[in-house]
Amino acid sequence: MSGIILCRTGRALKPLVLEEPGVQIYSLEELCYYIYNNIYILTNAFLDEKLIAFIRTEIKEPLLADKLEQLKCENAGLAEAVVTILKYVDYYDTAEIEQVKDLLAMLDTQNVYERMKMRADRFLEKGCYYSAISNYDKIVNGERDINLSGLFYAKVYHNLGTAYARMFFFEKAAKYFEEAYKIGQHEKSRKCYLAACRMAEGEEQIQDMQAPEEEQVLQRELELLTDNARYSDEYRAMQKMEHLKSDGEVAQYYKAIDDCMDRWKAQYKRYTS
Repeated sequence: MSGIILCRTGRALKPLVLEEPGVQIYSLEELCYYIYNNIYILTNAFLDEKLIAFIRTEIKEPLLADKLEQLKCENAGLAEAVVTILKYVDYYDTAEIEQVKDLLAMLDTQNVYERMKMRADRFLEKGCYYSAISNYDKIVNGERDINLSGLFYAKVYHNLGTAYARMFFFEKAAKYFEEAYKIGQHEKSRKCYLAACRMAEGEEQIQDMQAPEEEQVLQRELELLTDNARYSDEYRAMQKMEHLKSDGEVAQYYKAIDDCMDRWKAQYKRYTS
């Protein structure tokens, strides 16, 4: 898809709120964009009464709403509902819609845990850490599937560790990185385990079989990351606030604080959605 696309449908005054990813949708074009870019996390629950009511009353497209309502009554699959929406709006071309159909067909052939991992990976990528953890937990706490390799489970545990580490729960992160390393024997998981332990314990020494020299290397890497943080946009924004305060720019200083708090609140909502 390229170039300018004119929206031909109406814009809702009241948005459709998709709770899990924390997204607000105001038009059918936005809905199509969301579907196309989040196909891995969609489930049959996506086609619900709330979506149909939004299309009927807010977007004022009763024809599409009737089609979707009929599909729901017939217990049609997710693929049929998604393709109906995409074709109705004409936001994506035929080739792109066929790609979506093929992807959904492929997902239908996958093991339930494989689909769950793909959804969790997508949530992790988008920074929706609680949703990612929820899906990974269902895999590790469910009945072990003998058809799935140890490598699959090692990746799940590693990604669980990543999700917890990004929320600064380093003790939990260390636990899952360690489990990932036990199963998969990947150096990356072991290194992440050591780093999570270091972050959780502060200056205390990490107890590990392959210690001294490796600990020093790890410590230098963490110190380098800390130094590099000073060049991040967030750090610069904090410095700017400090300058505004010291220069007596009271109004601008408090506005900068409000903007910062709004960003953090939005980030927290995404984390916990």
